[in-house]
Amino acid sequence: MPVTNAAHLLLIEDDDAHVELIRRAFEPWAVYFHLSVANTLSAARAALAAGMPEYDLIISDWRLPDGEGLDLLDGARQLPLVLMTSYGNERVAVEAMRAGALDYIVKSDVSFADLPHVAQRAVRQWRAVREQQRMEQALRESEARYRLITQNTSDLIAIVDEQRCFRYVSPSITVLLGYAPDELIGVDVLVGLHPDDRPLSERYWREVMHQMRTTATFRYRHASGSWRWFECDLKAVLQDGTYSLIVVGRDITERRELEARLLQAQKMDAIGRLAGGVAHDFNNLLAVITGCTELARQTLDADHPATPELIEIQKATVRAAALTRQLLAFARRQAFEPRLVNLNTLILDMEKLLRRLIREDIVLRTLPAPGLWLVHADPGQIEQVIVNLAINARDAMPHGGFLTIATANIVSDDALTRTLPTLNPGPYVQLAVSDTGIGMTDEVRRRAFEPFFTTKEAGAGTGLGLATCYGIVAQHQGVIDLISSEGHGTTVTIYLPRAERRVADTPADATATADPGGTETILLVEDDPAVRDLTARVLRAHGYTVIEAADGDTAIRVVRSGSVSVQLLLSDHVMPHMGGVRLAEHLAGMFPHLKVLMMSGYADESTPTHVAGAPGAPPVLQKPFTPTMLVRQVRAVLDS
Repeated sequence: MPVTNAAHLLLIEDDDAHVELIRRAFEPWAVYFHLSVANTLSAARAALAAGMPEYDLIISDWRLPDGEGLDLLDGARQLPLVLMTSYGNERVAVEAMRAGALDYIVKSDVSFADLPHVAQRAVRQWRAVREQQRMEQALRESEARYRLITQNTSDLIAIVDEQRCFRYVSPSITVLLGYAPDELIGVDVLVGLHPDDRPLSERYWREVMHQMRTTATFRYRHASGSWRWFECDLKAVLQDGTYSLIVVGRDITERRELEARLLQAQKMDAIGRLAGGVAHDFNNLLAVITGCTELARQTLDADHPATPELIEIQKATVRAAALTRQLLAFARRQAFEPRLVNLNTLILDMEKLLRRLIREDIVLRTLPAPGLWLVHADPGQIEQVIVNLAINARDAMPHGGFLTIATANIVSDDALTRTLPTLNPGPYVQLAVSDTGIGMTDEVRRRAFEPFFTTKEAGAGTGLGLATCYGIVAQHQGVIDLISSEGHGTTVTIYLPRAERRVADTPADATATADPGGTETILLVEDDPAVRDLTARVLRAHGYTVIEAADGDTAIRVVRSGSVSVQLLLSDHVMPHMGGVRLAEHLAGMFPHLKVLMMSGYADESTPTHVAGAPGAPPVLQKPFTPTMLVRQVRAVLDS
């Protein structure tokens, strides 16, 4: 026994002579044992209760004045006890060992002399017992912690053998995938793996066996048949000569869906910008085609052979203009005329129209919420959204069904904003359009809002219906959400911010005047040469003096270099370097009574206060316009 590990002994003996003999026996062993003495059982118990020192061994006489040494082994606590007796009785020895004593000796001079060796063996035995107990307790605590963790964790914990079968699955599998743990024991892990992810499983297996650890992302089938995304940490462990795979996984389905929504929003924003730019340029072309066609018709007799062809061109330009309006709605760059709107009233007013749009085998149900809040919205645009959604619902129910339009007041909370990350906290009016149709696949649902994406046959649709809805809702600072699955219908939910203040109604468009011509001087600023040339020709033909400029800087130089007085600025809204609004502000000091009329292929979203209908904004002539529309609007602005 090492000196540094000296044992503390408690001797319980009422015979002073025996105490003295035992002391002498331990004197040569002083560096190995520290001996304390108690003469009674009560004194011994007091020493043990004090706790200092903690005794490694108790050597006790069997018969004591106030009891027996075996009384210390009462079952309440384990004690390292060696029992001494004056009687060499086998019954006493058996009783002592059964009671939990480490050893038993019969008192004699020889046994007293040998007592240090007995104590040495007993201390080693006791320390071995305590170490075993400590290890067993640590193991029990470890197993308890393991059970506590595995039975209560929300993550998936599994053990997979070399045959790739489940050997253990944590109870969390019931919440995560809807299975009881026993259902998966012995099942091949590939059974529930998404078919598209199975080729990756071979790579993951090779990586974990080579590197002993890797991470994996895959889809696993839920008991309901749906798919859930998991991100797992895989670790190979060698046990009993074979490798097992420890899997710790977390359900990331919600995170993947949020990431997909954010990516879709970014994608739609990029496509919207592209669509807006294309529509703007296309409107310039249509303005020239429309204007030239009308001028050509005005120069020809009604019975001229070319007149029918010109009429068809005009019809085609009207259809093309409608297409660009849809693109601009998607791109959030169409003219925006908001006012205070009650969606319940708007939907009820549209019921007759909607019933004509859908077939007789489709039942229309409207569920207006009582006390619905008002929203700031362009009624025409919201009507367009509802019509588009109703048409889509009709086409998704070839054998009839139910079309439901419902409204509600909601206040977005953390749970809703986690699902819809683009939705800001606050009060909203909810508009939900649901059908009982064929539903959409995941791929179709992901692409549903993309412009020109359609599952209909060629010629059956432009693919701009939902894209237009997306743009209109975004222009209203709202959010649109779509939930659909094959065979379970589709629900499109729109969230529009609750109105906080009244928006002035848009002034009515100027009506036609008896004589749209005039003699005023007009400063025409347009960066598209074809549109500028046509517009100037039409205005000059109606008596106006026209000063042309290709951009704002040129326009300022032209008016500064001459002494002409300008009564009207007719400018494109968006131009390189300087837009029409900034140009008007520059010219206001030079011509205090200058009237302003903007031409626009779209409303510039970077200057939202200058959209049509906003207080103090100049009127806007939307492209493409006909010569008649142009001269009437010019005259109306000059006379205002």
